Amino acid sequence: MVFARHLTKKEIEILLRMQDFVKEAHADSDSHDYSHVFTVCLYSIGIAKNVPDKCDPFIVIAGALLHDIGKTNRVFSHIHGLLGGGLAEEYLEGLSVMPSLIDAVSQVVVRHTPTSMIPPRTAEEKVVYDADTLDRLGLMGLLRGFVGKEGSMEGILTKYMEKRKADYAKLNYDYSREIGDSLHSELLDFVFMVEDRLKARLASIEHIFEKEGLVAGGSKAR
Repeated sequence: MVFARHLTKKEIEILLRMQDFVKEAHADSDSHDYSHVFTVCLYSIGIAKNVPDKCDPFIVIAGALLHDIGKTNRVFSHIHGLLGGGLAEEYLEGLSVMPSLIDAVSQVVVRHTPTSMIPPRTAEEKVVYDADTLDRLGLMGLLRGFVGKEGSMEGILTKYMEKRKADYAKLNYDYSREIGDSLHSELLDFVFMVEDRLKARLASIEHIFEKEGLVAGGSKAR
C-alpha cells in the first residue's frame, strides 16, 4: 500500500523547512546526528509504502525528522522521547500546522523509543519505531550506539550488545523484519566474535600473579 494521501504544497514547504531545522539542531550530536535522523526518515518512507496499514505521509515524515529532537538536550537524553514530544509540539505550532497533525506527530516522537515506556499504537507510530530500530541493527548500528558512552570498555560493549541483540524481536511489521534480517545476522556474527574476545581477554588476566609464578604455589614459582 502507498501512503493514504498526497502531501499538500504547504506540507512539502513545512517538511523542507523542518529538514533544515533538524540538520542544524543535530549538528553537534554524536551518535544521533542528522545522518541518523535522515536514515530513519528514509526507512520510514520505505516501510510506510509496504505495510497493509494506511499511513499519513506528513505524520510519518515529520515524526521521523523530529523523532530524536529530544536528544539535542544531553541532560535529559534518557527521556528524549517524552521531552521531544513537547518540543515537537511547540515547533509545529510555530509553523501553523493543523492541531490534529501536531498531536499525531508529537505522539510519534514520544512513542518511537522503548525508553518512553509507551508502546506505539497507530500505524505511523509503529512505522517510525521500526525505522529507528532498524538503524540500531547491523555493525554500524552497534558501533553508533557506543559513541559518547562512558564507562569501562567491557561494560559498554556488554551492555549495548545485549540491547542490540533484543531489538530485532521488537519490530512491528513483517516488512521491517525483511529489511532487518541481514542486519540482525551481521550484528549477531559480530557480537559473537566480540563476546568471545572479551571472554578470552578476561581469562588471560585471571589469577595473573599465580600464572606468572609470582606467588607461592604458582605454576611458574621456583
